[in-house]
Amino acid sequence: MPKFSFTKLVDIDRDKFFAISTDYERFTEILPEYFLELKIVERDGNTTKIFETLRFLGKTVNVTTEHVIEKPDRHIVKMLDGQAKGTTFDEKYEKVGDKTKVTIEVDFVLSGGLKILGMFAKSKIESSMKMVLDEFANYAKNQSQ
Repeated sequence: MPKFSFTKLVDIDRDKFFAISTDYERFTEILPEYFLELKIVERDGNTTKIFETLRFLGKTVNVTTEHVIEKPDRHIVKMLDGQAKGTTFDEKYEKVGDKTKVTIEVDFVLSGGLKILGMFAKSKIESSMKMVLDEFANYAKNQSQ
């Protein structure tokens, strides 16, 4: 199973960037090319289950995710069904002066046809995740101007 992590320093205040990147109810507005539909299924404290229609790596998939928000610096997303069931994204947001150091640890669990891709897909998945983070950062920068 592909595991990887990456870090990015973003020229935005941590609290502001954390608020935008955990505002999943607005993901279809913030990144409409990736998040086609989001529907809240259940909320319980800092945990929210969401039915999502996503476009990722050129494919459109439906998946239920669980988002756990630990303010002010951690957002964990777990795939609850689909071919990537069990995949987790652990996002950490660290203040570095007036900037934010974002570290995302990904543990990709692949099944079905995706399992065959295994490590071959790792670099493509990683580059796509970095691109999504860059787009969140650009959106957040535009909001703070």
